[in-house]
Amino acid sequence: MVSIFIIDDEAILHRLYKDVFAIKGHEVVADAYDGEEAVETYRKMDPRPEILIMDHRMPNKDGLKAMSEILEIEPDARIVFISADANVRDQAMKYGAVSFGLKPVTIRHMLDLVESAATD
Repeated sequence: MVSIFIIDDEAILHRLYKDVFAIKGHEVVADAYDGEEAVETYRKMDPRPEILIMDHRMPNKDGLKAMSEILEIEPDARIVFISADANVRDQAMKYGAVSFGLKPVTIRHMLDLVESAATD
């Protein structure tokens, strides 16, 4: 089982991801709907999740900025960056994401990204 923190401004994706991960035996332990909420939530978490799924385009703070701040808190945080912005892929990987998925991402691909990030 992998513990997962979902950071995305689309509520429907939170529900979809939770259902899919539950079927595979994984647990979503937290949700955030914007980058600022993600950083504040992560800062307070104990224990911290094994994997963070991070969107890019969100209100208050984008995914690159939120990821940077989370990695300042915990340099070993394992962030799977999922975005419709293909042009942020290189930046996300350069700044510390363990993998990148381009939206719309298939359920199988999402599971592969999360499961491989958890075992790397």
